Amino acid sequence: MGSASKSSKLFIHRAALAVLVCGIAGAASAQSQTEKEPAEKPPPTSPVPAFAQLGPSREIKLSENTWFRFGAQVQAWYKITQDRLQGSPSDGTYAMDYYCRRCRLFTTGSVVKNVFFNVLFEATSLGKADPTTGAKNPVPSNAVPLVGVPSVLDAYAQVKFIDEFWLSGGSILLPLTRNGTQPTTTYLSIDVANVTTTPVLQGNTNVLRDLGFQANGFFLANHLEYRIGVFQGSRQASTATQTASHNGPRFVSYLNLNFWDTETGYVNGGHYYGAKKVLGVMGNFDYQILRTDAPGFPAPFGPPTVPPAGTSKNAYYGISGAAFINYPLNGPHPRGGDEIVGLLQFGYYDGGLTTNPAGAVTNPGTYPNVLKQFNYLAEAGYYNHGSRFSVFGKFEGRKISGDYPGPVQAASNQYWLAGGVKYYVAPFNLLNFALQYERNQFTDTDKATVQPQQSGTNSLTFQMQLLLY
Repeated sequence: MGSASKSSKLFIHRAALAVLVCGIAGAASAQSQTEKEPAEKPPPTSPVPAFAQLGPSREIKLSENTWFRFGAQVQAWYKITQDRLQGSPSDGTYAMDYYCRRCRLFTTGSVVKNVFFNVLFEATSLGKADPTTGAKNPVPSNAVPLVGVPSVLDAYAQVKFIDEFWLSGGSILLPLTRNGTQPTTTYLSIDVANVTTTPVLQGNTNVLRDLGFQANGFFLANHLEYRIGVFQGSRQASTATQTASHNGPRFVSYLNLNFWDTETGYVNGGHYYGAKKVLGVMGNFDYQILRTDAPGFPAPFGPPTVPPAGTSKNAYYGISGAAFINYPLNGPHPRGGDEIVGLLQFGYYDGGLTTNPAGAVTNPGTYPNVLKQFNYLAEAGYYNHGSRFSVFGKFEGRKISGDYPGPVQAASNQYWLAGGVKYYVAPFNLLNFALQYERNQFTDTDKATVQPQQSGTNSLTFQMQLLLY
């Protein structure tokens, strides 16, 4: 029985092995036939996956070249500002405001390969009190939108044809100065420089942005970038024989040369927090001229009359330049490190407004609110990565032409001196607290008609800034 049982088991094992070999051979034969004669294909599916994926830069990817990246920014301010009194022997007291300097939602993304978009929605100085009425903005108005009314800032499409030629169209940040093309979350101080707003004093832009088309591109292995754009600028009023907006566009050009690391973004950093080693120079030219046969714009002083059609108008032009450095003390590192930052910036602007020695307007110019002037800005900062703090200081000033009357010089010639500290709760610029002191000094108060003049004012600003991107 034992012998027979062993024989039976041996037979069964051999039979099972034979069946297994036959099964494998049959499967191989069937696979070969399937490869030679494929079965009916399943219906095609959509190229878009059934679910979104999170990319390495926190973008939401719908396919390889279709993605979105969302962001939010809050700059909450508590600002104490001294009043400037005229005709009083005493100095002004202090106003206090709590408001959101910048409340933003934004998104960037790609539609298909080499086609991109950017949309930024912001409420500027939301909740700030009106200096006359005390009412918090936004306040309903039948006129132009007031500060604090939510609006679209950036809103443009962009296509890359080759590295040397990209084309953008929409509401675009004008490349007017180095400081003006920095992200608001990487400023060395807590805000854009006062003189950076000079070329937009005509009031024909939306927070340093304008509608138009811009070409840009990169050469020398991305070390040299150009930007050339045509924008709305100022549009002239209608006449008896033609509708409004017959004048030409505003022309803006820009060159940026980096000697060390490259910068290829829409904006260029103030701080890089030790992640980049940057040394470069930047130059800009800005121009627009109004037609003679259409009305102009009233001067900021004198009778508020609009220059009629037929009045000659000098062209507006602006020139700015800058040298800048971001030096990581321990070498650049993607996770950041200690950094020293510096910026020297200058600008010369002439809106075309001229006067005679008595102060009467002899030519209204194209941009009368941009008086002929020289601007300068010097700022520096140090960021310590280990303790997550930075210190900064800046000096900036405005000097208008001596061709203008003394009272105009008294109201315009000034400088700003500011300094402060920041503490970063999270690394880089994700969340920080800042405290800044600023002195605003008017240098020609003796030329004012009303005396005495308070020569300067002080301000103190506390900021809490959050960024998600």
